[in-house]
Amino acid sequence: MSILDLKFYSLAEAKAKFSRVVEEAKNEDIIVTKNGIPAAVVVEYEKYFSMMKFLEEILDIYLLDIGNIPEYLEMKEKFFKYKKEKQEV
Repeated sequence: MSILDLKFYSLAEAKAKFSRVVEEAKNEDIIVTKNGIPAAVVVEYEKYFSMMKFLEEILDIYLLDIGNIPEYLEMKEKFFKYKKEKQEV
């Protein structure tokens, strides 16, 4: 996938056509721009879930590989705190 393959919507257009944007996100990632600058991505839920699961696994592997258990626990706590804060927003 390249930047040329991505579909862009302005924020106003995405708001006006939100159902369509969500439907299109099932087949391709949608970039929403604000004042011409990319601000958000609409991604199919299953893809998002898979990406987050992958990142969690990679983080676990990386932190365990460095062999520093306290750092592993600290980084894992930060990661989950960050995810929780993002979900609450």
